[in-house]
Amino acid sequence: MTAADSLLKISTYRSIAQSLPVTTLGLGAVLLSGLIGVILNQPSLQDDGIHASLTRVSGAFSLMQSFHGDSKRPAPKLWNQRLGLVRAANLWKRQGRSIWWQGWSDDGDAYLILPDQLLATDSKNLRKHQVLGLTLLGSDELHRQQLIQRLKRQPERPAQPTSLQSRCMQRLANAPAVFWTSDALAAISGTTATLLQQASHGCLALRLIGNTLHWGGVVGDRSLALAASQPKQGWIFSVSNRQKPAKFDEDSLLEVNGARVDLILGKLLSRQIIQEPLEAQYGVNQSIRSRLALSPFSLRLKQQAKGAYRAGLQFQAPLPGGAAAWASVLDRVSNHLEERGFQRINPAKNKDQKSDAVIWKDKREGQNKIVGGWRWLQYSKNSMLLSAGLASLPDTKPFYQVLPISKLLALKLNARPSNLASLGLMNGSWPALLKQADSLHLQIEPAINSSNLKASAQQAWWKISGQLVLSSAAESSDDSD
Repeated sequence: MTAADSLLKISTYRSIAQSLPVTTLGLGAVLLSGLIGVILNQPSLQDDGIHASLTRVSGAFSLMQSFHGDSKRPAPKLWNQRLGLVRAANLWKRQGRSIWWQGWSDDGDAYLILPDQLLATDSKNLRKHQVLGLTLLGSDELHRQQLIQRLKRQPERPAQPTSLQSRCMQRLANAPAVFWTSDALAAISGTTATLLQQASHGCLALRLIGNTLHWGGVVGDRSLALAASQPKQGWIFSVSNRQKPAKFDEDSLLEVNGARVDLILGKLLSRQIIQEPLEAQYGVNQSIRSRLALSPFSLRLKQQAKGAYRAGLQFQAPLPGGAAAWASVLDRVSNHLEERGFQRINPAKNKDQKSDAVIWKDKREGQNKIVGGWRWLQYSKNSMLLSAGLASLPDTKPFYQVLPISKLLALKLNARPSNLASLGLMNGSWPALLKQADSLHLQIEPAINSSNLKASAQQAWWKISGQLVLSSAAESSDDSD
Protein backbone atom coordinates (compact mmCIF):
# COMPACT_ATOMS: atom_id res chain seq x y z
CA MET A 1 0.00 0.00 0.00
CA THR A 2 1.49 3.37 -0.99
CA ALA A 3 1.07 6.71 0.70
CA ALA A 4 -1.42 7.46 -2.01
CA ASP A 5 -3.33 4.32 -1.17
CA SER A 6 -3.44 5.47 2.34
CA LEU A 7 -4.66 8.78 2.36
CA LEU A 8 -6.38 6.47 1.13
CA LYS A 9 -7.66 3.59 -0.13
CA ILE A 10 -10.87 4.90 0.88
CA SER A 11 -12.72 2.04 -0.51
CA THR A 12 -10.78 0.14 2.11
CA TYR A 13 -11.72 2.91 4.44
CA ARG A 14 -15.31 2.64 3.45
CA SER A 15 -15.32 -0.92 4.66
CA ILE A 16 -13.30 0.26 7.62
CA ALA A 17 -15.51 3.30 7.92
CA GLN A 18 -18.22 0.96 8.59
CA SER A 19 -15.78 -0.92 10.59
CA LEU A 20 -13.40 2.02 11.01
CA PRO A 21 -11.70 4.94 9.18
CA VAL A 22 -10.83 7.22 6.07
CA THR A 23 -8.47 10.10 4.77
CA THR A 24 -7.90 14.69 2.03
CA LEU A 25 -6.21 19.21 -0.13
CA GLY A 26 -6.30 19.66 1.68
CA LEU A 27 -6.31 19.75 0.36
CA GLY A 28 -5.62 19.13 0.09
CA ALA A 29 -6.83 20.17 0.10
CA VAL A 30 -6.58 19.05 1.24
CA LEU A 31 -6.82 19.31 0.54
CA LEU A 32 -6.46 17.55 1.62
CA SER A 33 -5.56 14.42 1.11
CA GLY A 34 -5.21 12.61 4.38
CA LEU A 35 -8.69 13.55 5.29
CA ILE A 36 -10.90 10.66 4.70
CA GLY A 37 -11.20 7.72 6.88
CA VAL A 38 -12.49 7.96 10.32
CA ILE A 39 -15.36 6.65 12.26
CA LEU A 40 -15.17 8.50 15.46
CA ASN A 41 -16.21 7.28 18.86
CA GLN A 42 -15.69 8.60 22.37
CA PRO A 43 -11.99 9.41 22.79
CA SER A 44 -10.17 7.28 25.28
CA LEU A 45 -7.47 8.41 27.68
CA GLN A 46 -3.94 7.74 26.45
CA ASP A 47 -0.71 7.59 28.39
CA ASP A 48 0.65 11.12 28.81
CA GLY A 49 3.86 10.06 27.06
CA ILE A 50 2.26 8.75 23.87
CA HIS A 51 2.38 12.10 22.12
CA ALA A 52 6.12 12.30 22.84
CA SER A 53 6.54 8.81 21.38
CA LEU A 54 4.62 9.83 18.27
CA THR A 55 6.85 12.90 17.95
CA ARG A 56 9.89 10.63 18.03
CA VAL A 57 8.64 8.32 15.26
CA SER A 58 6.84 10.92 13.11
CA GLY A 59 10.04 11.89 11.28
CA ALA A 60 10.20 8.41 9.76
CA PHE A 61 6.80 8.78 8.10
CA SER A 62 5.42 11.05 5.40
CA LEU A 63 1.91 10.57 6.72
CA MET A 64 0.39 9.37 10.00
CA GLN A 65 -3.24 8.92 10.91
CA SER A 66 -4.96 8.05 14.17
CA PHE A 67 -8.16 6.03 14.49
CA HIS A 68 -10.58 5.01 17.19
CA GLY A 69 -10.99 1.29 17.69
CA ASP A 70 -14.41 -0.38 17.74
CA SER A 71 -14.48 -3.93 19.01
CA LYS A 72 -18.02 -4.35 17.67
CA ARG A 73 -16.56 -4.27 14.16
CA PRO A 74 -14.26 -6.77 12.44
CA ALA A 75 -10.54 -6.10 12.70
CA PRO A 76 -9.22 -3.79 9.92
CA LYS A 77 -7.44 -5.36 6.96
CA LEU A 78 -4.08 -3.90 8.04
CA TRP A 79 -4.37 -5.61 11.43
CA ASN A 80 -4.99 -8.95 9.74
CA GLN A 81 -2.02 -8.42 7.42
CA ARG A 82 0.45 -7.46 10.14
CA LEU A 83 -0.78 -9.67 13.00
CA GLY A 84 -2.46 -12.66 11.38
CA LEU A 85 -6.19 -13.35 11.46
CA VAL A 86 -6.48 -15.01 14.88
CA ARG A 87 -4.16 -12.67 16.76
CA ALA A 88 -5.67 -9.63 15.02
CA ALA A 89 -9.18 -10.64 16.08
CA ASN A 90 -8.13 -11.17 19.69
CA LEU A 91 -6.14 -7.96 19.98
CA TRP A 92 -8.81 -5.96 18.23
CA LYS A 93 -11.29 -6.94 20.92
CA ARG A 94 -8.79 -5.95 23.62
CA GLN A 95 -8.15 -2.65 21.84
CA GLY A 96 -11.71 -1.51 22.53
CA ARG A 97 -12.17 2.18 21.78
CA SER A 98 -8.54 3.11 22.29
CA ILE A 99 -6.55 5.00 19.65
CA TRP A 100 -4.30 3.20 17.18
CA TRP A 101 -2.19 4.56 14.33
CA GLN A 102 -1.17 3.92 10.79
CA GLY A 103 1.92 5.38 9.13
CA TRP A 104 3.20 5.58 5.56
CA SER A 105 6.72 6.24 4.41
CA ASP A 106 8.71 6.51 1.19
CA ASP A 107 9.07 2.73 0.99
CA GLY A 108 5.40 2.60 -0.03
CA ASP A 109 4.24 0.22 2.70
CA ALA A 110 1.79 0.90 5.51
CA TYR A 111 2.92 0.41 9.10
CA LEU A 112 0.61 -0.55 11.93
CA ILE A 113 1.44 1.33 15.14
CA LEU A 114 0.14 0.07 18.50
CA PRO A 115 0.85 0.74 22.18
CA ASP A 116 3.30 -1.79 23.63
CA GLN A 117 0.95 -2.97 26.37
CA LEU A 118 -1.53 -4.30 23.83
CA LEU A 119 1.09 -6.75 22.56
CA ALA A 120 2.74 -7.43 25.93
CA THR A 121 1.70 -11.09 26.07
CA ASP A 122 1.33 -11.88 22.39
CA SER A 123 4.20 -10.69 20.15
CA LYS A 124 5.87 -13.92 19.02
CA ASN A 125 7.09 -14.03 15.40
CA LEU A 126 6.09 -10.43 14.67
CA ARG A 127 8.17 -8.12 12.45
CA LYS A 128 8.11 -5.35 15.02
CA HIS A 129 10.25 -2.50 16.26
CA GLN A 130 9.61 -0.81 19.61
CA VAL A 131 10.12 2.90 20.26
CA LEU A 132 9.25 4.59 23.56
CA GLY A 133 6.14 2.59 24.32
CA LEU A 134 5.00 2.10 20.73
CA THR A 135 5.27 -1.04 18.60
CA LEU A 136 5.71 -0.47 14.86
CA LEU A 137 4.81 -3.37 12.56
CA GLY A 138 5.96 -3.46 8.93
CA SER A 139 5.15 -5.89 6.14
CA ASP A 140 8.47 -7.76 6.15
CA GLU A 141 12.00 -7.76 7.55
CA LEU A 142 13.35 -5.48 4.80
CA HIS A 143 10.82 -2.79 5.58
CA ARG A 144 11.46 -3.18 9.31
CA GLN A 145 15.16 -2.57 8.75
CA GLN A 146 14.44 0.43 6.52
CA LEU A 147 12.25 1.86 9.27
CA ILE A 148 15.01 1.38 11.85
CA GLN A 149 17.48 3.22 9.61
CA ARG A 150 15.07 6.14 9.12
CA LEU A 151 14.54 6.40 12.86
CA LYS A 152 18.30 6.49 13.47
CA ARG A 153 18.55 9.51 11.19
CA GLN A 154 15.91 11.44 13.12
CA PRO A 155 16.94 13.91 15.84
CA GLU A 156 15.86 12.92 19.33
CA ARG A 157 15.27 16.48 20.54
CA PRO A 158 11.78 16.65 22.10
CA ALA A 159 9.37 19.20 20.69
CA GLN A 160 8.47 22.16 22.90
CA PRO A 161 5.15 21.48 24.70
CA THR A 162 3.43 24.44 23.05
CA SER A 163 4.90 23.93 19.56
CA LEU A 164 2.81 23.15 16.50
CA GLN A 165 4.43 19.73 16.13
CA SER A 166 3.76 18.85 19.77
CA ARG A 167 0.12 19.97 19.57
CA CYS A 168 -0.32 17.89 16.44
CA MET A 169 1.11 14.81 18.13
CA GLN A 170 -1.13 15.38 21.16
CA ARG A 171 -4.14 15.35 18.86
CA LEU A 172 -2.92 12.17 17.17
CA ALA A 173 -2.45 10.58 20.61
CA ASN A 174 -5.99 11.21 21.75
CA ALA A 175 -8.40 11.46 18.83
CA PRO A 176 -8.80 10.88 15.07
CA ALA A 177 -6.42 13.11 13.15
CA VAL A 178 -3.99 13.12 10.24
CA PHE A 179 -0.46 14.52 9.86
CA TRP A 180 1.33 14.75 6.49
CA THR A 181 4.41 16.08 4.72
CA SER A 182 5.10 17.21 1.16
CA ASP A 183 6.09 13.68 0.11
CA ALA A 184 2.67 12.33 1.04
CA LEU A 185 0.86 15.19 -0.67
CA ALA A 186 2.88 14.69 -3.86
CA ALA A 187 2.09 10.96 -3.87
CA ILE A 188 -1.63 11.65 -3.73
CA SER A 189 -2.12 14.81 -5.76
CA GLY A 190 0.15 14.03 -8.72
CA THR A 191 0.70 16.95 -11.09
CA THR A 192 -1.52 19.26 -9.03
CA ALA A 193 0.92 19.11 -6.09
CA THR A 194 2.59 22.37 -7.18
CA LEU A 195 -0.71 24.23 -6.77
CA LEU A 196 -1.05 22.92 -3.22
CA GLN A 197 2.33 23.99 -1.88
CA GLN A 198 0.83 26.33 0.71
CA ALA A 199 -0.59 23.15 2.29
CA SER A 200 2.33 20.81 1.60
CA HIS A 201 2.60 20.08 5.34
CA GLY A 202 -0.26 19.91 7.78
CA CYS A 203 -2.13 18.45 10.70
CA LEU A 204 -5.91 18.12 10.90
CA ALA A 205 -8.44 16.95 13.44
CA LEU A 206 -11.15 14.78 11.86
CA ARG A 207 -14.74 14.10 12.75
CA LEU A 208 -17.32 12.05 10.82
CA ILE A 209 -20.96 12.86 11.52
CA GLY A 210 -23.58 11.13 9.41
CA ASN A 211 -22.47 11.46 5.81
CA THR A 212 -20.23 14.48 6.39
CA LEU A 213 -16.55 14.46 7.29
CA HIS A 214 -15.51 17.65 9.11
CA TRP A 215 -11.93 18.79 9.66
CA GLY A 216 -9.98 21.62 11.22
CA GLY A 217 -6.30 22.29 11.75
CA VAL A 218 -3.20 23.96 10.39
CA VAL A 219 -1.35 23.77 7.06
CA GLY A 220 1.85 25.37 5.83
CA ASP A 221 4.63 25.23 3.26
CA ARG A 222 7.29 23.77 5.58
CA SER A 223 7.74 21.14 8.27
CA LEU A 224 5.59 21.57 11.38
CA ALA A 225 8.79 21.42 13.42
CA LEU A 226 9.84 24.75 11.86
CA ALA A 227 6.88 26.73 13.22
CA ALA A 228 8.78 29.13 15.47
CA SER A 229 6.02 31.63 16.24
CA GLN A 230 2.47 30.74 17.19
CA PRO A 231 -0.98 32.34 17.56
CA LYS A 232 -1.71 34.23 20.78
CA GLN A 233 -4.13 31.51 21.87
CA GLY A 234 -1.69 28.76 20.93
CA TRP A 235 -2.12 26.06 18.32
CA ILE A 236 -5.66 24.68 18.43
CA PHE A 237 -7.04 21.63 16.64
CA SER A 238 -10.82 21.54 16.76
CA VAL A 239 -13.63 20.50 14.46
CA SER A 240 -16.96 22.26 14.15
CA ASN A 241 -20.07 20.28 13.27
CA ARG A 242 -22.23 23.38 12.93
CA GLN A 243 -21.00 24.37 9.49
CA LYS A 244 -23.53 24.09 6.70
CA PRO A 245 -22.31 23.13 3.22
CA ALA A 246 -21.91 26.24 1.11
CA LYS A 247 -24.14 26.68 -1.91
CA PHE A 248 -22.49 27.42 -5.20
CA ASP A 249 -23.33 27.59 -8.89
CA GLU A 250 -24.95 24.36 -10.05
CA ASP A 251 -22.95 24.36 -13.29
CA SER A 252 -19.61 24.74 -11.52
CA LEU A 253 -17.36 21.77 -10.91
CA LEU A 254 -14.98 23.91 -8.86
CA GLU A 255 -15.00 27.43 -7.47
CA VAL A 256 -12.11 29.20 -5.76
CA ASN A 257 -12.10 32.72 -4.33
CA GLY A 258 -8.77 33.97 -3.01
CA ALA A 259 -7.21 37.03 -1.42
CA ARG A 260 -4.00 36.55 -3.44
CA VAL A 261 -3.12 34.72 -6.63
CA ASP A 262 0.11 33.48 -5.08
CA LEU A 263 -1.84 31.28 -2.67
CA ILE A 264 -2.19 28.83 -5.55
CA LEU A 265 0.38 30.01 -8.09
CA GLY A 266 3.13 31.24 -5.78
CA LYS A 267 5.45 28.27 -6.23
CA LEU A 268 5.02 28.30 -10.01
CA LEU A 269 5.73 32.02 -10.25
CA SER A 270 8.86 31.63 -8.13
CA ARG A 271 10.46 28.98 -10.36
CA GLN A 272 13.15 30.12 -12.75
CA ILE A 273 11.94 27.69 -15.42
CA ILE A 274 8.61 29.57 -15.36
CA GLN A 275 9.97 33.07 -14.83
CA GLU A 276 12.35 33.06 -17.78
CA PRO A 277 9.79 32.33 -20.55
CA LEU A 278 7.25 34.66 -18.90
CA GLU A 279 9.75 37.49 -19.09
CA ALA A 280 11.33 36.64 -22.45
CA GLN A 281 8.16 35.82 -24.38
CA TYR A 282 5.47 37.88 -22.64
CA GLY A 283 7.31 40.69 -20.87
CA VAL A 284 6.07 39.56 -17.46
CA ASN A 285 8.96 40.88 -15.37
CA GLN A 286 9.43 40.75 -11.60
CA SER A 287 7.36 43.88 -11.02
CA ILE A 288 4.43 42.53 -13.03
CA ARG A 289 4.68 39.09 -11.39
CA SER A 290 4.56 40.72 -7.96
CA ARG A 291 1.45 42.70 -8.85
CA LEU A 292 -0.20 39.60 -10.23
CA ALA A 293 0.78 37.50 -7.20
CA LEU A 294 -0.85 39.93 -4.76
CA SER A 295 -4.07 40.38 -6.73
CA PRO A 296 -7.31 38.90 -5.36
CA PHE A 297 -9.11 36.57 -7.75
CA SER A 298 -11.99 34.21 -8.45
CA LEU A 299 -11.90 31.19 -10.71
CA ARG A 300 -14.31 28.44 -11.60
CA LEU A 301 -14.32 25.29 -13.65
CA LYS A 302 -17.58 24.73 -15.49
CA GLN A 303 -18.76 21.61 -17.28
CA GLN A 304 -19.46 22.10 -20.98
CA ALA A 305 -22.25 20.15 -22.62
CA LYS A 306 -20.85 20.70 -26.08
CA GLY A 307 -17.62 21.67 -27.71
CA ALA A 308 -14.15 20.18 -27.87
CA TYR A 309 -13.52 20.31 -24.11
CA ARG A 310 -15.33 18.64 -21.24
CA ALA A 311 -14.88 21.68 -19.02
CA GLY A 312 -13.71 25.27 -19.28
CA LEU A 313 -11.80 27.40 -16.80
CA GLN A 314 -12.87 30.99 -16.16
CA PHE A 315 -10.82 33.52 -14.20
CA GLN A 316 -11.56 37.04 -13.01
CA ALA A 317 -9.34 39.47 -11.11
CA PRO A 318 -9.24 43.25 -10.56
CA LEU A 319 -5.67 43.49 -11.80
CA PRO A 320 -3.90 46.66 -10.63
CA GLY A 321 -3.75 49.35 -13.27
CA GLY A 322 -6.57 47.94 -15.37
CA ALA A 323 -6.50 47.42 -19.13
CA ALA A 324 -3.85 50.07 -19.84
CA ALA A 325 -1.30 48.55 -17.45
CA TRP A 326 -1.68 45.07 -18.96
CA ALA A 327 -2.05 45.97 -22.63
CA SER A 328 1.57 45.23 -23.57
CA VAL A 329 1.50 41.85 -21.81
CA LEU A 330 -1.72 40.80 -23.53
CA ASP A 331 -0.39 42.03 -26.90
CA ARG A 332 2.66 39.79 -26.53
CA VAL A 333 0.41 36.88 -25.58
CA SER A 334 -1.56 37.55 -28.75
CA ASN A 335 1.57 37.62 -30.90
CA HIS A 336 2.76 34.35 -29.42
CA LEU A 337 -0.59 32.64 -30.04
CA GLU A 338 -0.67 33.87 -33.64
CA GLU A 339 2.84 32.53 -34.20
CA ARG A 340 1.59 29.12 -33.07
CA GLY A 341 -1.22 29.19 -35.64
CA PHE A 342 -4.20 30.21 -33.52
CA GLN A 343 -6.68 32.69 -35.02
CA ARG A 344 -7.92 35.81 -33.29
CA ILE A 345 -11.63 36.62 -33.35
CA ASN A 346 -12.96 39.99 -32.24
CA PRO A 347 -16.69 39.72 -31.54
CA ALA A 348 -18.86 42.79 -31.51
CA LYS A 349 -18.63 44.83 -28.30
CA ASN A 350 -21.73 44.87 -26.11
CA LYS A 351 -23.01 48.23 -24.87
CA ASP A 352 -22.12 47.23 -21.30
CA GLN A 353 -18.53 46.38 -22.19
CA LYS A 354 -15.73 48.94 -21.90
CA SER A 355 -13.39 47.02 -24.19
CA ASP A 356 -13.46 44.51 -27.00
CA ALA A 357 -13.24 40.82 -26.27
CA VAL A 358 -10.35 38.84 -27.71
CA ILE A 359 -11.26 35.25 -28.56
CA TRP A 360 -8.84 32.61 -29.83
CA LYS A 361 -9.77 29.64 -32.00
CA ASP A 362 -7.82 26.65 -33.19
CA LYS A 363 -8.66 26.05 -36.84
CA ARG A 364 -5.64 23.92 -37.62
CA GLU A 365 -6.21 20.57 -39.30
CA GLY A 366 -9.88 21.31 -39.94
CA GLN A 367 -10.71 22.13 -36.35
CA ASN A 368 -12.87 25.02 -35.19
CA LYS A 369 -12.61 25.06 -31.43
CA ILE A 370 -12.42 27.92 -28.96
CA VAL A 371 -9.24 27.71 -26.90
CA GLY A 372 -9.82 30.78 -24.76
CA GLY A 373 -9.80 34.54 -24.63
CA TRP A 374 -10.19 37.61 -22.43
CA ARG A 375 -12.08 40.84 -22.01
CA TRP A 376 -12.25 43.68 -19.49
CA LEU A 377 -15.39 44.28 -17.45
CA GLN A 378 -16.45 47.33 -15.48
CA TYR A 379 -16.52 46.17 -11.85
CA SER A 380 -16.97 49.41 -9.99
CA LYS A 381 -16.67 53.12 -10.76
CA ASN A 382 -12.89 53.00 -10.53
CA SER A 383 -12.16 49.32 -11.02
CA MET A 384 -11.90 46.98 -14.02
CA LEU A 385 -11.94 43.19 -13.99
CA LEU A 386 -9.92 41.01 -16.32
CA SER A 387 -12.27 38.20 -17.31
CA ALA A 388 -10.39 35.34 -18.99
CA GLY A 389 -11.30 31.90 -20.22
CA LEU A 390 -9.29 28.79 -21.02
CA ALA A 391 -11.04 26.17 -23.17
CA SER A 392 -13.98 28.50 -22.64
CA LEU A 393 -15.23 31.96 -23.53
CA PRO A 394 -14.53 34.62 -20.91
CA ASP A 395 -17.65 35.37 -18.90
CA THR A 396 -19.42 38.58 -19.88
CA LYS A 397 -20.63 39.25 -16.31
CA PRO A 398 -18.62 39.59 -13.10
CA PHE A 399 -18.56 36.53 -10.84
CA TYR A 400 -15.57 37.79 -8.86
CA GLN A 401 -16.23 37.65 -5.10
CA VAL A 402 -14.51 39.83 -2.54
CA LEU A 403 -13.63 37.86 0.60
CA PRO A 404 -14.81 39.68 3.73
CA ILE A 405 -11.87 41.49 5.34
CA SER A 406 -13.51 41.20 8.76
CA LYS A 407 -13.08 37.41 8.68
CA LEU A 408 -9.50 37.54 7.39
CA LEU A 409 -10.33 34.78 4.93
CA ALA A 410 -7.52 34.04 2.52
CA LEU A 411 -9.20 31.41 0.35
CA LYS A 412 -12.52 29.61 -0.06
CA LEU A 413 -12.99 26.52 -2.21
CA ASN A 414 -16.09 24.56 -3.22
CA ALA A 415 -15.96 21.51 -5.47
CA ARG A 416 -17.99 18.57 -6.70
CA PRO A 417 -15.48 15.68 -6.63
CA SER A 418 -17.79 13.03 -8.06
CA ASN A 419 -18.52 15.19 -11.12
CA LEU A 420 -14.83 16.01 -11.56
CA ALA A 421 -13.92 12.34 -11.35
CA SER A 422 -16.59 11.29 -13.84
CA LEU A 423 -15.05 13.69 -16.37
CA GLY A 424 -11.55 12.39 -15.71
CA LEU A 425 -10.46 15.69 -14.19
CA MET A 426 -9.08 14.49 -10.84
CA ASN A 427 -5.43 13.90 -11.61
CA GLY A 428 -3.46 11.95 -9.03
CA SER A 429 -4.08 8.98 -6.76
CA TRP A 430 -7.01 10.43 -4.88
CA PRO A 431 -8.98 7.98 -2.71
CA ALA A 432 -12.09 6.35 -4.14
CA LEU A 433 -14.37 7.75 -1.45
CA LEU A 434 -13.20 11.30 -2.16
CA LYS A 435 -13.89 10.82 -5.85
CA GLN A 436 -17.41 9.66 -5.00
CA ALA A 437 -18.18 12.61 -2.70
CA ASP A 438 -20.98 14.97 -3.63
CA SER A 439 -19.20 18.11 -2.48
CA LEU A 440 -16.07 19.45 -0.83
CA HIS A 441 -15.89 22.77 1.02
CA LEU A 442 -12.93 24.40 2.71
CA GLN A 443 -11.69 27.78 3.83
CA ILE A 444 -8.27 29.06 4.85
CA GLU A 445 -7.28 32.01 7.00
CA PRO A 446 -3.99 33.15 8.54
CA ALA A 447 -3.09 31.15 11.64
CA ILE A 448 -1.06 34.08 12.95
CA ASN A 449 -3.00 37.32 12.55
CA SER A 450 -1.36 39.99 10.47
CA SER A 451 -2.57 43.46 9.61
CA ASN A 452 -1.41 42.87 6.07
CA LEU A 453 -2.85 39.75 4.49
CA LYS A 454 -0.87 40.54 1.36
CA ALA A 455 2.44 39.98 3.14
CA SER A 456 2.81 36.46 1.76
CA ALA A 457 6.43 36.05 2.80
CA GLN A 458 5.47 36.66 6.42
CA GLN A 459 2.61 34.17 6.46
CA ALA A 460 3.72 30.54 6.55
CA TRP A 461 0.88 28.97 8.53
CA TRP A 462 -2.82 28.84 7.81
CA LYS A 463 -5.85 27.66 9.71
CA ILE A 464 -7.98 25.40 7.57
CA SER A 465 -11.48 24.07 8.13
CA GLY A 466 -14.00 22.35 5.94
CA GLN A 467 -16.16 19.39 5.21
CA LEU A 468 -16.65 16.62 2.71
CA VAL A 469 -20.21 15.51 1.99
CA LEU A 470 -20.14 11.84 1.09
CA SER A 471 -22.30 10.39 -1.64
CA SER A 472 -24.03 7.94 0.69
CA ALA A 473 -24.62 8.18 4.42
CA ALA A 474 -21.88 6.85 6.62
CA GLU A 475 -22.68 5.60 10.07
CA SER A 476 -23.28 8.55 12.37
CA SER A 477 -21.28 9.18 15.49
CA ASP A 478 -21.82 11.14 18.67
CA ASP A 479 -18.11 11.62 19.16
CA SER A 480 -16.94 14.91 20.59
CA ASP A 481 -13.71 16.79 19.94
